[in-house]
Amino acid sequence: MDLLTGIAPVFRIDAGTNEAHLIGTGFWVTDVGHLVTAWHVIQENIGEDGVDRGPIFAIQTFPDGSLVVRSFKKSDKHPRFDLALSETVTTPPRADRPTMPIAMSLDELSIGDPVFSFAVLADDQIFENEKLPGHTIYKFNGDISGDFLPRPASVKFAVRLSFGHVSMIFEQMRDRVMLPFPCIQTDVPIYGGNSGGPLFDVRGRISAAHCTSFGGNDIAFHVPILGVLRLQARAQSFGIKDSARTQRSILELAIMQKVSFDPPMLDADRLVRSVLLWLWYATKCLARRERPSMNVHFSTTRSMMESEKSAQ
Repeated sequence: MDLLTGIAPVFRIDAGTNEAHLIGTGFWVTDVGHLVTAWHVIQENIGEDGVDRGPIFAIQTFPDGSLVVRSFKKSDKHPRFDLALSETVTTPPRADRPTMPIAMSLDELSIGDPVFSFAVLADDQIFENEKLPGHTIYKFNGDISGDFLPRPASVKFAVRLSFGHVSMIFEQMRDRVMLPFPCIQTDVPIYGGNSGGPLFDVRGRISAAHCTSFGGNDIAFHVPILGVLRLQARAQSFGIKDSARTQRSILELAIMQKVSFDPPMLDADRLVRSVLLWLWYATKCLARRERPSMNVHFSTTRSMMESEKSAQ
């Protein structure tokens, strides 16, 4: 599994100096450029209409090591969680190549479970007092260009693999001010630029998104991946033409298998298809010598509509 192609550093350009500042990490959830990150990472640059007031951009990495810049076109904010879903696009003359999502999981973590982070940070970050030593596995130092830039801008970043365990789970909220929503606490070291990046379970599935850390580098908080189900994207960005319903939730897109979950989201209205889909998933797991997850996740058209209404 190539985790590097599944995440993206997010940068903001200083209009006065043309300097690029690393503001967070995101991870791809579709193959057409939809990125999940923490809302606090992008909120200063996104207007009330969800359009980038920017310029901010994400960097897409390919297996051959090449990079391309993707601009933010439209973003959706979760009504409660620190999460956002952003539609990103490349600018001509660059070809819009598919993004490479990593499967998410709705399986719940438990206290004591091993987890790891794979996220972006500054290339000169200092690491001290890590309970479990991490590894910086990638560094980039170069110039990027785009229609939104008056001239090329220098970009530097690194990607680090960090390890830890789940220490606490807050099912309702951690507090009423800083984290007034469900969250997971771990001792995974979280650094500047990691916000919005993925937290993985031991099977390499995305279980949560990084939110914040404080009180040292062994207390970090993450938003459960369950929150992404309410995020919405423009139907048109998937080639869906429907003037009556211009938005599609991640929940609906997961049932359509346009967003990848492990195990897959199943459609309670199409039981035969769902059984075949789960058998296909189980077969793939066994081929990898993995035990299939026995947590079956169903949804229906009714729940999708209710999710859309509650998010409005």
